[in-house]
Amino acid sequence: MKKIFALLTIILFSCDNEIPIEDNFVVEAFLFQGEKVDDVRIKETKLWNSEDSIDTYIGNAKVKLYGNGSEYNLEYNSIEGNYFTDDDLEIISGNTYGIEVNVDDRKATAETVVPTKPIGLKMSDYKIVIRPLVLSPALPNKLSELFQSARTNVLWNNSDEEYHYLTIKYVGEGEDPIFNDEIPGQVGQFFSNFSLQSAPLRGDDYNVICMSLKNYGKYKVTLYKINKDYYSLFESDVQDGTELNEPPSNIINAFGVFSAFASDTTSFEIVRE
Repeated sequence: MKKIFALLTIILFSCDNEIPIEDNFVVEAFLFQGEKVDDVRIKETKLWNSEDSIDTYIGNAKVKLYGNGSEYNLEYNSIEGNYFTDDDLEIISGNTYGIEVNVDDRKATAETVVPTKPIGLKMSDYKIVIRPLVLSPALPNKLSELFQSARTNVLWNNSDEEYHYLTIKYVGEGEDPIFNDEIPGQVGQFFSNFSLQSAPLRGDDYNVICMSLKNYGKYKVTLYKINKDYYSLFESDVQDGTELNEPPSNIINAFGVFSAFASDTTSFEIVRE
């Protein structure tokens, strides 16, 4: 998988749609500026009140992408349930890309524009010190202190309050745990329950709780800018029972979303001293 986290598309289906539910399908297709295309999935639809929460992927769809003056036929990966291309398709900020999905006799289409890269990405601190933890009566106070002090902020420019999200990934050499074998398991589990993926946000900073991370060493921060196709869906992801007939979507003749993201990266380290 390309990403250690994935934004969830929340789509609700109603049995009152004019098109029978079994004749429709869901497109979840995401392009990432500067990265290969492999995050395209076609799924069977489900009624909004279905007890079956397991996705059923469609592997026999014919999927095409249009961009940079060419068209590309995507192949299906039965292990991951995704469509991809190994062709030299470059995803470029500012360019428009199209998708066409054919399932049996039904064709769905959509277009999306790749946003510009985030601006001004940096860390407030690039090196965070967490001294080795020792099992002792003073440990609870030490952990409480570190929970507040061992932090760094991801910062970027966002005067227009555009939506972004970020990921934090360990890129150090091998395992080097902050919580060693002497520390009771429930303590380490408590401090590792924090997500390494942010929710979509419109601010210009994100506070990293370093005690929520597992290892000493280097961490890569990737900040993604979200385009309008996706954040419109995100802003509409909470619906009441009177709105189930119109699930948010930018796909013509099917459900789902076709969107694009642009990113920039920085890094920081957690050290012993």
